Amino acid sequence: MADAQPDTSEGSDINEEIDSEEKDETDDPLERAQWFEAMFGDEEACDFDGFQSDWATDDFRPREKMPYTRVPGIKIEMPNNFTPAEIFSQIFTEEMWMKITKETNLYADQTRSANPSSSKWVAVTVAEIKTFIGICLAMGVLDLPARRDYWRQKKWLFQTNIPKAMSRDRFAIIWRYFHLQDNNATDVDRSDKLWKVRWYLNYLTTQFQKLYEVNGFVTIDESMVKFKGRLAFRQYLPLKPTKWGIKVWVLAESSTGYVSNFQVYTGRDGRTEKGLAHRVVMDLVKPYYGSHLSVVMDNFYSGVPLFEDLKAHGVDACGTIHANRKGIPPKPQAMAKHQYQVAQKDDLTFCAWQDTKVVMVLSNYHNPSATGTVKRKKGGHAQTDVTVPACLADYQKHMKGVDLLDQMVGYYQFQHRSKKWWRRLFFFFLSVGCYNSFIVVRGAEAAYKSSYKEWVEDLAQELITPVTSRSAPQSPAGPSRASAEHDCQKIFEKRKVCWECSQAKSGTGVRTGATVYGCRQCQVPLHIECFGKHCRR
Repeated sequence: MADAQPDTSEGSDINEEIDSEEKDETDDPLERAQWFEAMFGDEEACDFDGFQSDWATDDFRPREKMPYTRVPGIKIEMPNNFTPAEIFSQIFTEEMWMKITKETNLYADQTRSANPSSSKWVAVTVAEIKTFIGICLAMGVLDLPARRDYWRQKKWLFQTNIPKAMSRDRFAIIWRYFHLQDNNATDVDRSDKLWKVRWYLNYLTTQFQKLYEVNGFVTIDESMVKFKGRLAFRQYLPLKPTKWGIKVWVLAESSTGYVSNFQVYTGRDGRTEKGLAHRVVMDLVKPYYGSHLSVVMDNFYSGVPLFEDLKAHGVDACGTIHANRKGIPPKPQAMAKHQYQVAQKDDLTFCAWQDTKVVMVLSNYHNPSATGTVKRKKGGHAQTDVTVPACLADYQKHMKGVDLLDQMVGYYQFQHRSKKWWRRLFFFFLSVGCYNSFIVVRGAEAAYKSSYKEWVEDLAQELITPVTSRSAPQSPAGPSRASAEHDCQKIFEKRKVCWECSQAKSGTGVRTGATVYGCRQCQVPLHIECFGKHCRR
């Protein structure tokens, strides 16, 4: 394949003819220049391949990419024998757990004072909130049709260990009062549409950047948090797998999907915001000014002013671009399959490549003469390497970061329905935090060898109980906590008749089963599945 280079020989002949005519008309250089401008105007600025004259199409100036100035990888000391909860605690710190516990108890008190309820409420503890979140993570892995199904014990199909960790009614009442921000607080900006979760989002952003340094190549793209309820800034993106929901601008590491920065889109304020994409990109890369971070983006964001602004702030950028953007060469016509054209202007490199349609890419750091390869089908399922400009090859290689994040987070995300939109954001970023902690340990020297699914399972197990699933003694049913007041444990040497079963089946002639488990506080024998009923009594 040969590059399609602009033919300048004919243009040179025309210029020589113009020069000879001008010499005949006048010898005054100033008059000659004025006459030439009046006669030809902007026509001089066009050549025969459609590129503007300020874009050079040959004799390219070589350019070298500046190296990334930061050290990629983990920014904390990793223990030799770490557990998932230890790494996750670098994101969800004790400070955050205490804040959530405090706000949940406060909201319960405020709500029950305004609207007295007959339901029993006992203030939650940090341990219970961790257990509640651990159960939510477990529900993301084990997906059942309804939330109540996790506590069904009569049918073998629905028998899980979740009732051993927390009773159904206790989980339900914590779910009811679960809260992040005091509704009566006077120190919050109520004009901020995200004031209910603002501290949570800011805290996570800080922890994400303190924990891990990206490797120098990141992707900026939109991610969608599923929500179909009534919300002023709910978005509809027909090309996304999740079409209705809350849009989040995400900056993620290209190779792993690690989220380093993000911004929730809350819609326009009054008139349509001009330069929205420009503003979003500059906000997301602000912590990386001067580092020569390489940012890859799609044509929604790309533009000449943005790339020039990023270059001035020491950030490299590459992305596809719309043909109607100002300042780029016109879209080339009638190129053969897999041919391309390249142009250079100052620090910008532009290429147009003919695939099934013309693909145009803009970069502020690539050498215009450099090339790379991409895979394309060649008959059936066979693939072949096709030579393309380096900027296009790098775009295809590094544009997958946010899509990878959406894929991995979507596998095991807790998505139970709620009318409260902020809960969807909370659980989405809970999953993002879980995935980020997994990426951290995969890059450690003592790398975590298991899959992300097992990472979520182990983390949920640790949050629910004080040991990991890998190191816990394997028994049919270990110590379980159903509330802050009662514990179900193995307390009898010999099997005894379950107290709850004997009460329920008294006078029916049905033989009740026996068990060695019971309530440690009440010292009564109980089946594990009957323990929740006993606590409610």
